[in-house]
Amino acid sequence: MPKTADAELADYIAKARDDAAHAFQFLKDSGTLTASLIFNIAHRVPGRDLLLAIRFPAPWSRDAQIKVTTTPFSEHPDSVLNEERLGADTLIHAHTPHLAAWSLAHKPFPILYVAAQRHLLAREIPNHLERRVSVLDTIRQRLDAYPDLAPPPGLLESNGGANFWGKGIVETAQLILLIEESARLQAIAAQIGGAQTYTEGALDLQWKRTGLLEQGRSYTREFAPV
Repeated sequence: MPKTADAELADYIAKARDDAAHAFQFLKDSGTLTASLIFNIAHRVPGRDLLLAIRFPAPWSRDAQIKVTTTPFSEHPDSVLNEERLGADTLIHAHTPHLAAWSLAHKPFPILYVAAQRHLLAREIPNHLERRVSVLDTIRQRLDAYPDLAPPPGLLESNGGANFWGKGIVETAQLILLIEESARLQAIAAQIGGAQTYTEGALDLQWKRTGLLEQGRSYTREFAPV
């Protein structure tokens, strides 16, 4: 007997919760998250006017339950998931040690680590300095001003953590791990002369491995003007 629409939705929400728990666990176990374990998810349910909010308890909380709530997506006009050029259905707010350092420094983070870059078209993560402007408006202004720049997969939160977006909960969390790993290794490299830009052909090789070469080369600008 085919499932009802309500049963299918219940299954989808249960799967999203499991994906979120898995993502939180591998980010925690890998040391990607800071000690405060700040990690919250907003996920848009495909084909429905529905947004899932998945919240994880603080490490000092006696209540260790994951909280999942649903609201109509149409009630969130300021969500960055409304920006179609990002192609994202998942927004994750997380605090990670080395990316937070870039947030504190009020600088965009340049991605110079191939393990992260091969999965990304963007070459940098911008910093959200004017916090009175929403994440959505900040990203829209950047996309409008620099159509020759690849859309970024996230936005550093000046003096805080970062907001990341992507397609799928686990997939977006994987990008967080790789980008934070890049920030950590680049911080280590700073002690021995600093991370260098990619050698000629290195980007093409990495993007070929993930099928992103044609898209990657369609963007003629690498970094936003300082």
